[in-house]
Amino acid sequence: MRLIYEADMAQRPPVELLGIRERELSLDAETSAYARTLVEAVSTSRDDLDAVIGRLTPAWPVDQMARLDVAIMRIALTEIDADETPVAVAINEAVELAKRYCAAGAAPMINGALGSYVRQGAAAPVPDHQG
Repeated sequence: MRLIYEADMAQRPPVELLGIRERELSLDAETSAYARTLVEAVSTSRDDLDAVIGRLTPAWPVDQMARLDVAIMRIALTEIDADETPVAVAINEAVELAKRYCAAGAAPMINGALGSYVRQGAAAPVPDHQG
């Protein structure tokens, strides 16, 4: 999340920042590989992800949303589409990150948008993770 957010704010490629952060954080090989895969996927699909976010949140234009909210949604959508992380886990992680780091209204907005995305994709119903 931090890398995606930082890349947006600094207008630098997230993969470039990942190399710097991997050294700073001394990530183990498995965590580093997962982070690299996720960051590359988000970076490659950024415009498509933002278009999806825009359709899911018509009341909040993507370019006017808090950059951290967008970063969290990009990651969650990427995880959902990759089909390697259970949908409920991806949504729950996104909501928990929003509760911890974003403004008060972000968690319900992210939960609703991601739930709508899953329902539109004919996936299994996603439980409400606001509790």
